Amino acid sequence: MATPESHAQAEKFFDQIAEDYRKRSEGQVWNVSSLSFARRQEQVTKLLSLTPEGGTLLDYGMGPAVFGPPAVARKLRYVGIDISQKMVDLAKGMNLPNAEYHIGDLSLLAQFPEYADTVLLIGLIDYLEHPAEGLRALASTVKKGGRIILSFRNHRSFPRLLRNGAKAAYRAVRGERKGAETAFEAPVLERSFVPGRDFIPLLREAGFTEFSVNYLDASPVFWKMPLPKWLWHFWKKCDAVFSQRWLSFLCASGVLMASGKK
Repeated sequence: MATPESHAQAEKFFDQIAEDYRKRSEGQVWNVSSLSFARRQEQVTKLLSLTPEGGTLLDYGMGPAVFGPPAVARKLRYVGIDISQKMVDLAKGMNLPNAEYHIGDLSLLAQFPEYADTVLLIGLIDYLEHPAEGLRALASTVKKGGRIILSFRNHRSFPRLLRNGAKAAYRAVRGERKGAETAFEAPVLERSFVPGRDFIPLLREAGFTEFSVNYLDASPVFWKMPLPKWLWHFWKKCDAVFSQRWLSFLCASGVLMASGKK
């Protein structure tokens, strides 16, 4: 069977950004994009602490295993899946104990029925060709009583409406042409979602009973605009203040956790 074009594009894209992704995850980059990345890592890592010690974490679209170290620190078994060979190679390079890695796409999930205490889908559902189908497949890998944690672009977000114009203006001033080197100019699908409309009904059908949504990324700009370290840290603190549920219209992204699977 021929590889779907969207699959091939995604594989190529994530291979290309693997090293940049690793640097952002390790705090080696100081820009608006890495700030949002760091805030998301904090939120997801905090939610990971709800997984019982000794449990299994399945990280779909793991990248360079960003959540591998906090999972291992909590004595979890870490199982990572990614479409990109380069991402998997970076993950293996950390030599994490009690960890395993697989190269594949959603079709691989059939090997993991009711397998994990926690399933992660971070920074990826925006790129799935069929998000509902993907979410159902991931939900099937969660054990009874387990949880799924996913990040998403917030469709009802004022910053989302401003960012294309801001990026275009920034590139024009710098004399840059449009590229495809970050996730926000990717040659693959980029969707945005409303959790209560797009995720929660589907996850209820899959057996989940409890839901929480946290927002982040309260900024009118994004991508790789560089920042001084002091401003990066100040902006990060401001984002924590403004990223509230009642101010979700200011936030370009969020993290949803569904738990209590029957």
